[in-house]
Amino acid sequence: MIVGAPVAVGCTFEHKHYEFSINNTHFRIYDTAGLNVGDQGRVPHWKAVHELYTLIRRLEGVSLLIYCMRGRITENARSNWILFNKVLCAEKVPIIAVVTGLEHEENLGSKKRNEIKAALRAYGMLPKSVECVVAVRGKKNEHEALYMSSQLRLKKLIQQSYSKTPWSTETSEWIAQIYKTTYSTKFCFLPDVRVEFVNTVGNVVDEFIKETGMKEEDSDKLKATLLHAERNLKVSKKRPF
Repeated sequence: MIVGAPVAVGCTFEHKHYEFSINNTHFRIYDTAGLNVGDQGRVPHWKAVHELYTLIRRLEGVSLLIYCMRGRITENARSNWILFNKVLCAEKVPIIAVVTGLEHEENLGSKKRNEIKAALRAYGMLPKSVECVVAVRGKKNEHEALYMSSQLRLKKLIQQSYSKTPWSTETSEWIAQIYKTTYSTKFCFLPDVRVEFVNTVGNVVDEFIKETGMKEEDSDKLKATLLHAERNLKVSKKRPF
């Protein structure tokens, strides 16, 4: 919808990127892996967490997060929000929420947006802006007009919302913000991970674990996943081209 052309939709945990322009401003958008798959409930799929962490660390900068959701807000949605906003992006990147699946809504204007904002606020989710869209044309193009108007509104919102100065993990104290207290479990003893990284795990990750009610075995898995991703990232950077 944003790109303006049909794109392939897959079910893998790998991310894909697409190029597009809005009023002569060039953008690259990444379609990322879904965090909750199947019946896993509030526990993220660790492969997806690994891929997302690696993507954020490798990008030269991030200017905007587009949080897409369909239907009612769930604990999964809240958990994913916290992971994206606080853990992966240190609350440094503006977020807009885009609600789809509204083909049969009579009013997609300010009243509906305010309803969504209130519902998000109740879950502690505070996006910069909210847009309600019709993301499908319909089998017989019966939603074409709503689709086209939604596309225009969404593109306008993206252009208004993105940060002109991209945030990057390499230009901030991101590692220190995420890992501030000592962490001394078996997961620390991984080769090729920076000493400051493994010696200062805690705070934001622990806050995420507490807020989402994650079980102990899952919290250990989350920390291990992030540490392994950092290790693999460092190893890959050392390899010659």
